[in-house]
Amino acid sequence: MINLKQIEAFYWTLKLGTLQRAATQLFLTQSAVTKRLQELEKQACLPLFEGSGPKAHLSAKGAELLEACEGLIDSLARLDGLRGASRHTLRTVRMGLTELVTVTWFSDFAARVKAVHPEVALHPDVDLSASLQRKLLDGDLDLVVIPQDYVTPAMAAIDLQSVEFTWLAPASLALHARSLSLKELAQWPIIVQGTHSGITQRCEQLFARAGIEFNRVYGSNSLFALVALIRAGVGVSCLPRGLFGDEIRRGELQEMRLDTPPEPVNYQLAFLKHGHLGLTASLAELASQCAAAHTNR
Repeated sequence: MINLKQIEAFYWTLKLGTLQRAATQLFLTQSAVTKRLQELEKQACLPLFEGSGPKAHLSAKGAELLEACEGLIDSLARLDGLRGASRHTLRTVRMGLTELVTVTWFSDFAARVKAVHPEVALHPDVDLSASLQRKLLDGDLDLVVIPQDYVTPAMAAIDLQSVEFTWLAPASLALHARSLSLKELAQWPIIVQGTHSGITQRCEQLFARAGIEFNRVYGSNSLFALVALIRAGVGVSCLPRGLFGDEIRRGELQEMRLDTPPEPVNYQLAFLKHGHLGLTASLAELASQCAAAHTNR
């Protein structure tokens, strides 16, 4: 008879892409996962895979079984959520965050989760958007808050907030209160984060579409370090407007008006399809409330 351990091995191997990732997810050795897959195929009485090695793919029987497994895993996650809510069993939720989320509404979110779900322990992981995307796909995180651009077809996502960006320059820079073209903007050094940063990639795409070369200065992965470099006169940068509103009002930084202003960035709460936690909907609602409250301040 097919058992749950075999189903989990089959499901996570296909969802995460490799035996090693499935083994890590299930706290097993790779050989143990392989054995369970072999046992499952024997119980199914028909081959679940066609071909061998890296070129192996699901057979028709395998695809049918995967669909059934997805429904079962989803149901088990919901049951586990109900069990946790009734018994207050400690549950760990590995949540990936960008720096922007961490320094704005995450503290409110953590407090709300503690009040509504005392059985949940949040384990935050602060990183760049591309790294968070990879960690979620690899099964190292349960939830991530990332820009919509980084959400893949393997993920389900819920809208959280739209963040306005603006170009910031040192107060000493003579801008003459006029709107600048992208070519004029490129006259100054453009301070960016690392290559895996959403801000960096947006800047790259913006100038590439216009066919304009620009002088990159890789400052730091920290938004606040980038602002310090702007103040020091190193260059200009595109940053979240709301995060540095006080500095703009005090005259420590100045906004640069462009003919084409930066587009807002939509942030979403993302998780793997069919692999989500039973309490995902509740956490998503709390995150949405906290993000909206911060935006409306």
